[in-house]
Amino acid sequence: MIELVMSLMLWISTATGWPIPEPPTITYIDNRQEMFLMSHDCDSKPNQPVCETYDETQTNILGLYHSLTGTIYLSKDFWWASTKDQSILLHELVHHMQYNRDYKYYKSLCKGNVEKEAYDLQEKWLKKRGLTLEKTIDLGPLMRHVLTRCEFF
Repeated sequence: MIELVMSLMLWISTATGWPIPEPPTITYIDNRQEMFLMSHDCDSKPNQPVCETYDETQTNILGLYHSLTGTIYLSKDFWWASTKDQSILLHELVHHMQYNRDYKYYKSLCKGNVEKEAYDLQEKWLKKRGLTLEKTIDLGPLMRHVLTRCEFF
């Protein structure tokens, strides 16, 4: 596991010039609902309308990075040998490296800009393997555009 994390961080560093930080903690999440609730910070802000509208068919959160704890959350079904799952880990490692490179700058960016950089690097990594975000994680151009707009967040 640590070998994959380090090799992905080395790839990100080579592609960006960013320094390689200490590896993050990796925690596995049991179900999609828990991942959804965590992604919307429903424990500390339970009165948000989005926290009451969980719909498993509409949720496609594949991983999360929590910058304050340096933890990446992945599905309990994460498979280390899967290119798809490796690309999800790479995406979250980009966030870990963004934060560790300059946390004040990271926190000043809108979430769309943070996501755009991570998706761009994930796409570049997948392209070297003959894949795309659309084929691998079912992220088409329209949804990618929505997720990387600052007005969305």
